[in-house]
Amino acid sequence: MPSDAVSAQTSRSSLEFLAVCNDSAVFTVIAAAIREAGGRLNCAPTYAAAADYVARRKTDGIIVDMGVPGALAFLNRVRSGNANKFSVVFACLDSALESPLVLGAGANFILHKPLDVAQVVQAFTAAVPLMAAEKRRFFRYPLMLPVALTLGEEQDQSTMSNLSEGGMAIWSVREYAPGTAVNFSFTLPFGGLIRGEGRVTWTNPDGVAGVKFHILPDKAYTHLFGWLSRRNPQAS
Repeated sequence: MPSDAVSAQTSRSSLEFLAVCNDSAVFTVIAAAIREAGGRLNCAPTYAAAADYVARRKTDGIIVDMGVPGALAFLNRVRSGNANKFSVVFACLDSALESPLVLGAGANFILHKPLDVAQVVQAFTAAVPLMAAEKRRFFRYPLMLPVALTLGEEQDQSTMSNLSEGGMAIWSVREYAPGTAVNFSFTLPFGGLIRGEGRVTWTNPDGVAGVKFHILPDKAYTHLFGWLSRRNPQAS
């Protein structure tokens, strides 16, 4: 795909990148490639700064110079975290011998030094579908709706607070332990009935719980995807 097409495609998605790098030559190439791809770039020069960033902010792509001290531990932290667990990771290596170790730690793409802009843009081009899919999945629409939950033989009424392609946040007077399997149903405004199975992935002291969708019939998914797409500013 020509670089102009890459730029147009990534610009529509407003892709955001984090570069974990303290080498000016590597950073210069990465910055030029992201400009050409139409993305936004943030930089963290140390493992500690990068870990703080991914703990509080979602990003689409993470470029890690494996020469930064603590880089491998950072990859493990990304993959065991929450907000950026499924972000696309590009690892910059001095030696091809490091590739199996880095791929095992969760890198999606390997970039070999010395980097050049065309090489990095080519990797971004290959990764665009992955990043766009994750961006759609992560988009959360604030929405207050009644949600019916069923846990075995028990039924409960809760209230949705936001909705995404992959799950929802709910509020309930009942406490749900992470890992709890639930059946759910709710009706989207002008969007049809959504029924499926999910699992509680997190809770907080305010009575809010996150439910990840586990099984969603094709018809329900079509309704949900279309409804969210019409309300997602990144999809336009």
